[in-house]
Amino acid sequence: MTVHLWPRRGEAEPAHPGDTVVAPPAQRRPWRRGAHARTVPVPGGDTPPPPVVERPRRRWRRHGSNPVSMAISAAGWAAALILLLGMLLVWSDANPGNVLVDRTLDVGRWLATPFHDLFTRRDPDEQLYINWGIAAVAYYAVSRIVAWLVRF
Repeated sequence: MTVHLWPRRGEAEPAHPGDTVVAPPAQRRPWRRGAHARTVPVPGGDTPPPPVVERPRRRWRRHGSNPVSMAISAAGWAAALILLLGMLLVWSDANPGNVLVDRTLDVGRWLATPFHDLFTRRDPDEQLYINWGIAAVAYYAVSRIVAWLVRF
């Protein structure tokens, strides 16, 4: 015999004098999908408890990851971080003669090429901040969407 822990609407709670409700078994993890059962066994019952029926995975949620989606996410993060680092270097008036600063700004210019004249301003630094910021957000968002699509 089982006792409903969460009765459905319209169902009456079974009230038998000798029945006690026990805690869920230790192996159940309620935070895992499909691990929540509506009934638990009552000790001393004659019949075995019904099996816990797990729901099938929903395809639209796409949990988990694979190496391809992780690589796509890493590439999007890297592009966004390079663009943000380039913005930081321009803002802090870093020495453009330095090899690291020069390479970072070159890669940033290459990444921001599709967004080059998206917005034009009189101040070239302000124009760089706006266009490179939009490029960073676009690369990150597109990489997240593509990584989500290739998960299985």
